Amino acid sequence: MDTLAHQLEKADRLAAVTQSVGFALWQLQELEGASAEYFVLLTQAKQGMGLEAGNALVEKAQAKTFGATLRQIAKAGLIPTEIESRFTKLLSERNWLVHRSRLDSRNVIYRAHAMRDLIARLEVIADEALALLKYIGAEITAFTQKHGVSPQYVEEMSKQMLEQWQAADAL
Repeated sequence: MDTLAHQLEKADRLAAVTQSVGFALWQLQELEGASAEYFVLLTQAKQGMGLEAGNALVEKAQAKTFGATLRQIAKAGLIPTEIESRFTKLLSERNWLVHRSRLDSRNVIYRAHAMRDLIARLEVIADEALALLKYIGAEITAFTQKHGVSPQYVEEMSKQMLEQWQAADAL
C-alpha cells in the first residue's frame, strides 16, 4: 500500500512531467504555425493581395500537418539541407511525443531516473523547436526587409498586435 509520502512523490513527478510535456507541445505548436506562415509568405503571398486573402492562405496552410508543411518547405527549396534534417528529426520527436510518449513513459511516475530522462528529452524537443522558430523568424525578417518592409514598421505592427491581444485578455 502506498504511503501518503509516496503518493505525494508520484503526484509531484506527474506534475513535473505534464508541465514539461505541455511546454514542449506549446513550443512545437508555435513552430508549426510559424512554419506554415513562412511557407505562405515565401511561396504564395503576392504583393497587394490584402490581409483577408493572406489570412485565408495562412489558415489553409496551418490546417495541414506539420509533416506536410515541412515537405512543402523542403520541396520549395526554402531551407538548407542541415536545417531540413533538424526539422525532420524534430518532427520524429514531435510524433513520438504526441502519439507514443505516454505509453513509452508509464514508469516515470514510479521511477525518478525515468522521470529525469523524460524531462531531459522534452527539454531537448522544446529547445530545438525554439531554435528552429528563431531560424524561421530570422528568415521571415530577412525576406520582408528584402521586399521593402522596414524593421520599424514590423516593430510598430508587432506593438499594436500585442496591445490588441492584451486588451482582449483584459475583457
